[in-house]
Amino acid sequence: MSFPVSINGHYGMEKSTSTSKERRLGTRLVLPDGRVFYYGYTGEAITAGKVAMQKATASDHIKDLAIAAAVAANASGIGAITVTNGGSTAISGSAYYTGIRGDVGDYEDGYLFVNDAAGEGQLFPIWRHSAAATSATLTIDLFENDFVATALTTSSEVGLAKSIYAAAEIFDLSDIDGVVVGIPARDLASGSYGWFQTAGPAAVLTNGTVVVGKNVMTGSSTDGSVDVMADDSSAEFLIGGVINVAASTEYSLVDLQIRY
Repeated sequence: MSFPVSINGHYGMEKSTSTSKERRLGTRLVLPDGRVFYYGYTGEAITAGKVAMQKATASDHIKDLAIAAAVAANASGIGAITVTNGGSTAISGSAYYTGIRGDVGDYEDGYLFVNDAAGEGQLFPIWRHSAAATSATLTIDLFENDFVATALTTSSEVGLAKSIYAAAEIFDLSDIDGVVVGIPARDLASGSYGWFQTAGPAAVLTNGTVVVGKNVMTGSSTDGSVDVMADDSSAEFLIGGVINVAASTEYSLVDLQIRY
C-alpha cells in the first residue's frame, strides 16, 4: 500500500494531531500560501513555535551491522534484506509482522544504508520490518519498485536510521541528537502525530536580540529558541530569516528555510 509523499492542504490542516499514525512519516504538506510542513511523531511534548530535532539513533544501529544472508542484485520486495541486529537494542516490528493493527516498526519509513564492503554507498527506504531481539535477525521489506542494485554479501556492513520525523524532541543545545526537523504550529503532546513546519513564515521562540532581514540559527542558550546567525563555529543550524522582531523569550516571525 502506498501513500502520497506530498499533498496540498487547507488552512488549519497543519494543526491536526492524533495518537495513531495516519500517513507516512515525512509526508510533505503544502498550504495555499506556500508554507511547508512534514508529518512526524513526538518523543516528548513540544509546544508551538519551538525548534524540534530528531532523536538519536541507537548506538549499536548506527553502522557496521552484518548482512545475515547474501542478497543478489535486483532483489526486491518482502524480506529482501536480512540484517543481524546489534547486541544491546531490541527492535519492535511493524503491524504486518506483529499481527497487531496500528503497530509501527521502530525503523518503518526510515532507512537502511550500506556503510562498508560489497554494495557500499547504497540506501534503501524501509517499508516495514520484523521485530528483532538483540543479536537476532531483522527482516526488512523494500517499497514497491525498489531493489538492490549491487549485490550484498555477508561481509557487507550496514546502518539503520529512523525517519528524522520518527520521535521529534525539543532542540537541546547541550545534547544535540540530530538535525532540526521543523517547528510545530500547535502544541503537540508526547507520543502524538502532527506537522512540523520547515519553510515559510512561522512564529518562533526568540532568544536574545534578532535583527530584521538577517538569519537566525538554533539558540545558543535557550532550548527550542533561535539566535541571530553568528559568523563563527557557534552557529549550529540555519533556521531562516527574520521578518518581524519580538523581544527575547517572545516569538518572532521568521521565514523558515529548513527544508522545502
